[in-house]
Amino acid sequence: MVQNCPHNKKFVIGKPKEENKEDKQKPRAQGWVFAMTHRDAQATYDVVIVLHTDCVVCCDDRIVSILLTNMKDRFSFFILCMVTLSSFSNTTNASSPLYDVMNFGAVGDGKTDDSQAFLKAWNEACNVQQQRATLNVPARTFLLNPIEFSGPCVPTSIEFQVAGKIIASTNKSLFDNNHWILFSYVKGLTLTGSGTIDGQGAGSWQDRTGVAALKFYTCPNLVLQGLTHINPQKAHIILTKCDGANINSITITAPEDSPNTDGIDIASSNHVQVQNSKIGTGDDCIAISARCSFINITGVTCGPGHGISIGSLGDPGSGDFDTVSEVHVRSCNFTGTNTTGIRIKTWQGGQGEVKKITYEDIMFDNVRNPIVIDQFYCPHNVCKNNTGTSAVAISDVSYTGIIGTSSGDEVMSLNCGTESSCNNIVLDDVHLKTSDPTKTAFVRCVNFNGRASNVEPSLDQCLNS
Repeated sequence: MVQNCPHNKKFVIGKPKEENKEDKQKPRAQGWVFAMTHRDAQATYDVVIVLHTDCVVCCDDRIVSILLTNMKDRFSFFILCMVTLSSFSNTTNASSPLYDVMNFGAVGDGKTDDSQAFLKAWNEACNVQQQRATLNVPARTFLLNPIEFSGPCVPTSIEFQVAGKIIASTNKSLFDNNHWILFSYVKGLTLTGSGTIDGQGAGSWQDRTGVAALKFYTCPNLVLQGLTHINPQKAHIILTKCDGANINSITITAPEDSPNTDGIDIASSNHVQVQNSKIGTGDDCIAISARCSFINITGVTCGPGHGISIGSLGDPGSGDFDTVSEVHVRSCNFTGTNTTGIRIKTWQGGQGEVKKITYEDIMFDNVRNPIVIDQFYCPHNVCKNNTGTSAVAISDVSYTGIIGTSSGDEVMSLNCGTESSCNNIVLDDVHLKTSDPTKTAFVRCVNFNGRASNVEPSLDQCLNS
C-alpha cells in the first residue's frame, strides 16, 4: 500500500486528521497524524507520520508506507518514525543557503572584472541569518582585481566553493596593497573545490616585485581543500593568526626559478595541519615563522622548492624574541636537484627559541642539502657570521627514520652559533648518501650538541656530548 503524503494540508501535531465530506464517504482506517513543516531560505520540507489502527505510515519526500498488524510493531515503528523526523529536522535546519556569483552579475569570461559581483555574493553570504552559508564559483574563468572578503560574519561556517578558475589581473599598477585576495576576520571559512587560483605573476618575477596571491588574517578554524594554486607574483598562501587551520589535498605550482614564490607561509598561528598536498615552487614549500606552535605537516611532497623551513628567526634588526615550538613533520618526500630538505634557519645575534621539533619518516630523492640547521643565516651576505655571538636557542630536535640521496656530498649541515645554542639534537636511523658516485657523503657541523644512533655518514666528529 502506497499513499501520497498530504503536503498540501496543514496538520496539528497530535490531533486527529480532519476529513472532508468526500473522504467520509470512503471506507478508511481511523488514525492520528503527526506532521512537521520546515521552511528555510531555500525550500519547504514536509514530514508526515500517520498512525492508523491497522498500519503506520511514515512519509517524507520519499513516501514510505508499511502495513503492520501487530500493535507492538506499530508502536515500535512509530518511535522509529519520530526519530527519523527529528533527524530530518536537524538535517534541514543545517541546510546552507547558496549564493552563486553568476546571480550577482559575474560574467565569467576571464576578461571582465568580476570583483564587485563576488563582493555582492560575499556580503549576502556573510550577513545571512543562518549558521551556515555557501558561496559558489561555477566552472568558468573569473578575473578579479585586488579584493578583500572581510568579516566578522553572521554564519559560523561559510563554504567558498570554487569549481572554476579565478585569475588575477596582469596590470601591476592595481596592486598597491600587499595582497591579491585577502580573507580577514572570518571564522569557520572553508575554501574548497576542484578549481584553480591563478596569480598570473610571471611579469613580476624578473624585478622581484608583487604581492601574495592568497592571504588569510585572523581566520580561526580555516579549511583549505582540493584547489590548485599556480603562478603568484610572490607567495601562494599566507596564514597569519589562523588558529586551528587545516590544509588538505591542495596542489601548489610555480617554476623553480620564480623568486619568493613560497608555497605556504604560516605566522602567529597555532594548531595548524597541512596534509596530503603537493608543492613545487621557487622558494620554500612551507615556511613557519615566529609565534607558531603545534604545526603538523604530514604526507606532503616538496619539489622543486627550498624545503620545509622553520625561520628565518631572530632578525637582530627587529628586536623581537621569536619562538617556534611543537612542529612535527612526518611522512614527507622531497625531490629534485634544486630542492632543499628540512631546515631550521636563524640569524646570528638574534633572540628567541626553537624547541620540540620532530622529523620522522622522511625521504629525499637527489635533493640539495637534505638536513640543515643554520644559525648563520644571512640572506644578503652582509653579516659578520662569527661564532661565539648570541643566537636563537634550539633544543629538543629529533630526526628519525630518514633516508635518501643528495645531489651534493654535504648531506647534513649542522651549524650552531655558540657552544650552548643547540642542545639535545637527536638523530636516529638516518641514512643519507650522495647520488654522485665519484663523491663521498659527509656532515658539516659547528658547535653541535646531541647524540646519534645508526646514522650514516657518521657524526662522531660532530658530537660534543
